[in-house]
Amino acid sequence: MARTPKVVEDRREQIIDAAIRVFAQRGFTRATNKDIAQEAGITPGLIYYYFESKGRLLEAIFEARSPIRLLDHMSPDMLSLPPEVFLRALLIDAFAIIEQENFVQLIRIVLPEVLHGSADIRPVTMTFFQRILTFLTHYFESRSAQGALRPGDALLTAQIFFSSVLGFVLRRYIFEDPLAQRYSPEHIADAIVTTVLHGILADA
Repeated sequence: MARTPKVVEDRREQIIDAAIRVFAQRGFTRATNKDIAQEAGITPGLIYYYFESKGRLLEAIFEARSPIRLLDHMSPDMLSLPPEVFLRALLIDAFAIIEQENFVQLIRIVLPEVLHGSADIRPVTMTFFQRILTFLTHYFESRSAQGALRPGDALLTAQIFFSSVLGFVLRRYIFEDPLAQRYSPEHIADAIVTTVLHGILADA
């Protein structure tokens, strides 16, 4: 059967979902393409047709199952919204993805591997972080240049904003901290946006 775009996309999704399950069970380092192929019900060679390495497969999982995909669909109209409106909407959309079980599994896959110094998984994770920080840095810089935000260290502001979100994600979904779980994603988004913007909004 010819590989139409729909067939290709469906097969990629099938492999990604199988890989998440296998990585969650065996760990990224220990899992093999044979394990993933068996879980997906395909031959190991077919995986290489879609992903040249296990690292590329992990990158595809980040792209498809994490909030990073929001950055690729950001319209100019949305970016031009007032900072408090845009950032809140961005966080609400991000939490909607984060709350899906696939993303929680992804964190559980990545976290122990990074803590144990996996040379394979660390670069993929750092690339993910860097893309988010680059986007936020450029956003804060551009809104500062337009007069909506005070001038300052945009990279540092981006890190504070991102770290606030990441801290709640780990406490709420991984450590299941009841103090973090008592708040809804909307409450968390409001608190983060208000706290960060209070310090950098331009004077009225």
